[in-house]
Amino acid sequence: MTRRQTRILAIDTGGTMTDTILIDTEGQFVVGKAQTTPEAVAEGIMESLKDAAHQWGMSLEEAASGLELVVYTGTLMLNRVVSRTGMEPLGVLTSSGFEDTLRFGRARQSWHHLSLPERLHAVSHFHPEPLVSREFIKGVRERILPTGQVMIPLYEEDVRRATLDLVDRGVKAIIICYLNSFVNPSHELRTAEVVGEVLRERGVQIPVFLSHRVHPILGEAGRLNAVVIQVYAAEPSRAQLLDLERAFREKGSKAGVRLLTNYGTTVSTAYDQLIHTVNSGPTGGIIGTQFLGDVYGLKYLIATDVGGTTFDVGAVINGQIVLRDSGMIDQFWVNTPMVAVDSIGSGTGSYVRVDPVTQRVRIGPDSAGYRVGVCWPEGGVDTVTVNDANLILGYLNPDNFLGGQVKLDRERAVRLFKEQVADRLGVDVFEAAWGVHNLANLTLKLHLQQVMLGMGFGPEVFHLVGYGGGGPLHVIGYTHGLDLAGVMIPAWAPGFSAFGAACGEYGVRQEISTDIFVPPPPGVDPTGIAAQILRGAYETLPPEVRRGVDEQLARGLRLEEAMREVLNQVALDQLGRAWNTLKGQIEAEASREGLDPARLRFVLGVRMRYAGMLDDLEVQAGSLQIGPQTLAELAERFEDSFDKVYARAARSTEFGYQITRAVVTGYYDSVRPTVTEALLDGETPAEDCRKDRRAVFWNGAWHEADVYEMDRVRPGNVLTGPCLVESPATTVLVPPDYRLYLDRRRVFWAVRPGEDLAKYRGR
Repeated sequence: MTRRQTRILAIDTGGTMTDTILIDTEGQFVVGKAQTTPEAVAEGIMESLKDAAHQWGMSLEEAASGLELVVYTGTLMLNRVVSRTGMEPLGVLTSSGFEDTLRFGRARQSWHHLSLPERLHAVSHFHPEPLVSREFIKGVRERILPTGQVMIPLYEEDVRRATLDLVDRGVKAIIICYLNSFVNPSHELRTAEVVGEVLRERGVQIPVFLSHRVHPILGEAGRLNAVVIQVYAAEPSRAQLLDLERAFREKGSKAGVRLLTNYGTTVSTAYDQLIHTVNSGPTGGIIGTQFLGDVYGLKYLIATDVGGTTFDVGAVINGQIVLRDSGMIDQFWVNTPMVAVDSIGSGTGSYVRVDPVTQRVRIGPDSAGYRVGVCWPEGGVDTVTVNDANLILGYLNPDNFLGGQVKLDRERAVRLFKEQVADRLGVDVFEAAWGVHNLANLTLKLHLQQVMLGMGFGPEVFHLVGYGGGGPLHVIGYTHGLDLAGVMIPAWAPGFSAFGAACGEYGVRQEISTDIFVPPPPGVDPTGIAAQILRGAYETLPPEVRRGVDEQLARGLRLEEAMREVLNQVALDQLGRAWNTLKGQIEAEASREGLDPARLRFVLGVRMRYAGMLDDLEVQAGSLQIGPQTLAELAERFEDSFDKVYARAARSTEFGYQITRAVVTGYYDSVRPTVTEALLDGETPAEDCRKDRRAVFWNGAWHEADVYEMDRVRPGNVLTGPCLVESPATTVLVPPDYRLYLDRRRVFWAVRPGEDLAKYRGR
C-alpha cells in the first residue's frame, strides 16, 4: 500500500466540510474528509489529507511528499463577501458622474437571492450594502469614448486631491476604474503614476489596482463590482493560500497550489485576475459530472450538490458545460464568466424554525455550517437543523459521523427538536422530524424542476448525478416522482466536487470586450434588408475604411458586395489583434509561473450575437489559423448553438453579427483521475458487507433497515430498500420499494419502484 506514488491533491473547502481527492500516478484516487476550519483553512485541509492518506496506509508526510500539483477550490474568498470580513476600507477613483454605480447596482441584486414567493413582492426587495461606502468613492473628470478616443483629458488635480483625501481616511488599497479604460488604458495608467507620487510624498505604502488589468470587460456596474470584490475578498486570501503552500512545503511537498476558476481551468495563486476564482466552489462538481458523462457516453446531465449550507444545481447540455458571461457573487452582479449554477440556501445544516405567526415550518436559508446541529454539543448550536431531523429518523449513525471524528448526541437532538418544532406543531417528534425531512426534499425538488424547466427541457432528458455530503441521503427523496433518465450516486460523492477540480484542465483564460461587426453572409437576404443595411452604412464608415470600399467599387463590385468584403477584412483584423494580445498575456503568465509557453495549447473563441440582439453565446474557432474562413466558421457555429438555445425561427442572420468578446484559453496537458472498472459480482451482496440493522422512520412507520458498509458492496450487487449504505463521509438512504444497483465503475443507480433492473445491468 505504501508503494503508491501520490501525484495530485484536489481540495474543496465547503462551509461545513473540507473534502480532498488524493490521486496517484495511475489515476487511482481516494477521498478524505474533515470539518472545515474557517479561521485556519490549512488545518482542515491537512486533516482531510491525513484521512485520505490513512486509507492508503500512508502517513500525511508520505502522501504530501510525492505531490506534484495541488488544486484548490472552495468558499474561502466567497465567505469574505458573505460575512463582510474582507479588506476595508477601500478607495475608488472613477469617472466623474459614475460615483454612485455601486450604490445603484443592478435590479437583480435586490431579488436574486430570494425565494420565488418573495421575488413576486417588491416589498421584499432590498439592494445589498455596497462593499465600498460612498464617501470612499471619488469622481475624476476624464472621458474616453468606446472607440478609444480621448474626449475629455484627465484632470490630474482631481486625482491628486482625491488621493490625498483617501489617504487621510486610512484606505488600505486604491482602485482606479474609469469608463472604457479597457479600450484605451492611458488615463488609468497616468492616474496610477499620480497616485504613486502622492503616496510617496505622504510616505504611505498601499496597493493600487487598475481595472483594465483586473477585468477589461464592458459594463461599468458588473465591472466595478468585479474589481472591488477582487480587492476586498480575493487579495486577502492570497496570504492564506501562500500559508497553505508553506504548510505543504513543511510536509515535504514541492507542489504549487493552483486555484480552480469559475469556468473550470486552473491558475496559480499569483494570477492577477483572482476574481475568476471567487465563485469556483460549485464548479468542480459540474466538471466532474461532465467527466462522468464522457465515461458513460451521456450528453445531458443534471448535477446536484447537497452540502451543509446550499443546494447547487448545474447542467451539461449536449456534452458541454453551460457557461454564463455573468453571474452573482453573494448579492453582487459581476460580468465575469462562470459555470451556470443555480443555488438555494437549503442544505443539511440549514436551520429549522416554526414561524410563530403562521405556524408553518421554515428551513434555512441560514445554516449551522460545519457545526452540524444541536446533535453536536461542541458546535455550540442551539437551533435545530435538517441534520438533527435525519439523526432522529435513524438515517445517520451517531458514532460514525465523519468516520467517528464527530460524535452526535441523538437524545439531545430529540429533546430540542421536540421543544422547538414538535410541541409547537402539536405532533409527535418523529412525525415532526419526518415532515422536516420531507419538506427539505420537496424544497430541493422544486428548485431542481425550476432549473430544468427554465432551460426548456423535461426531466426525461437528463441523467442526474447526486453528490455532496448530504446528496446520497436525500437524492432519492428529491428525485421521487420525476421521470429522469437515471439517478447516479458516485461512491465518492462526498468528495465529488474535489474530484471535479482534479478533472479541471490546467490552463489560463483571458478575454476582452470588443465591438466587432461581421456583415451578413451572401445568400441569406430574401427580403433585401441586409443589402439596405450595408448600403446605408457606407456614409458612416471611417475615412480609411471607405477608401477600401471605393477601391472595390472601382473593380466593378456592387456597393453591398464591396461593403461585405471590406467589413469582413476589418472584422478579421480587429479579431486577430485581440486574439494575439490575449495570447501574449497568457504566454507572459505562463513564463511568470516558470512554465514553458511553447507547451501551451491555445483555443480561440468569441462571444457572439446577432447585431441588435441583447444576449450573446460563446463559440470556439475550429483552428488557430486566422483567415477568410474564420468568420464564416464562427458564424456557422453560432447558428448551431443558437438553434439549441432558441427557436430556429428566431434567427436574424440578415442583420449580421456582433462579436462582443474575444476569448483565448491556453491549456497544458496534465494527469487527470481515472474511473477504473471492476468485474461484476452477483446481485446478492455478501454477508460481510451487511454490518448492522437499524430502525428507520419512513412515511409514518418504523422499518427495520439493513445497514451496509459501502466499501464492501461489490459491483453488480443489488440492495433492496429500506436500507442504508454507510461510508465514513456519507450515507445513502434507500427507501422502501426502491433498489440500489452498484455498477462496475462504483457508481450507484437508484432503481425506482416497478422499474426493470435490466436497464442498469452491465453498466
